[in-house]
Amino acid sequence: EMGLFRDKNIVPVLMFHSVGLENYPWVWSHISESFKSFESKISYLRQRGLNAITWNDLYNYMAGMKALPADSILLTFDDGYLDNWVYVFPILKRYGMKGTIFVNPEFVDPCETVRPNIENVWSGESSMDDLQVAGFLNWEEMREMENSGIIDIQSHTLSHTWYFKGPKIEQFYFPAEVEELPWLAWNARPDRKAFYLTEDQSGFVTPGHPVFEHEKSLVVRRYFPSEDAVCAVTDYVKTCGGQEYFNSSVRITELQNWVSSQFGETGFPGTYETRDAQEERIQSELADSKRLIEQQLDKGVDFVCWPGGGNDKNLQRHALDAGYKSWTLSSRDQGNKRNIPGADPVSIKRIGTENRVEARGCKYADGGALYQWLRIAAHQH
Repeated sequence: EMGLFRDKNIVPVLMFHSVGLENYPWVWSHISESFKSFESKISYLRQRGLNAITWNDLYNYMAGMKALPADSILLTFDDGYLDNWVYVFPILKRYGMKGTIFVNPEFVDPCETVRPNIENVWSGESSMDDLQVAGFLNWEEMREMENSGIIDIQSHTLSHTWYFKGPKIEQFYFPAEVEELPWLAWNARPDRKAFYLTEDQSGFVTPGHPVFEHEKSLVVRRYFPSEDAVCAVTDYVKTCGGQEYFNSSVRITELQNWVSSQFGETGFPGTYETRDAQEERIQSELADSKRLIEQQLDKGVDFVCWPGGGNDKNLQRHALDAGYKSWTLSSRDQGNKRNIPGADPVSIKRIGTENRVEARGCKYADGGALYQWLRIAAHQH
């Protein structure tokens, strides 16, 4: 059905991340938006008569096995932030909408108490000051959201990190940079990943640790620098004053020169994971994530969202082997695929929910409800 030049058979899939951390001191605060902005977007979609569905509905629709109400939409939320419980879930509930949250089990908060959310504020039981917003969901909160029928939890793989891919040094770590490079601390202490937004993790990595060229964990063949060689660099930094050493930018060049003098001829010593080890790691990233979510939430997990969009044919083969039916296309994939009956349901096209209107690198306005609507209309054109 065409309405206002929109093809309503095309199901738009929106990609959100976080709500309420837009001013938080965080390297990815740009993927968050204010509570008010999010509520206005959801309210506007409702006013327009859009019907929120689950990925399973969409899969069956694309496979030609199910009809959907006109003007269906799928709302997705990546990473499993605590704010999805605090703000997103109550707002979707308020407007009769649904959403899918993609979680990485390695980032799930181990606490077992259900934390207050905005519903408790609306009912007068809590104040806004009682809300903890930064952090990640726990299983108990996910169970409550799942049981409501409003939220569907699916896989975002296991680790959602970056790994070194070769011996080229791009920079050297020092504690002030932990906010720019949080994944170094994640890899050093995976047991503390769920807390990186709320605790100081700068001590998890030794000052001076080389930051080698890196890539998203799922698509990289890992490079393991020699621990002895890394220690030689961090020991050298320590003897030169540790943290103080980095207060001068000249020192970085000096350190690069020192490393070259030590390892210049042969390059930084290290090894690569074997192809077999890489395949095994990918397999467990996909299978373990699916199994853990299924066990914890007592449900089937059929869909996977690639962290940062990073995927290739090999990963897709592994996903099918692990029992996933479908995955998200990368947002960098500007392909003209549309989610319609007859389109291959093994991959779905998503559109970003921009929080800012930009052109040539300049921000002109916040991307509000109307801007989002125009993007949906353009996608359905």
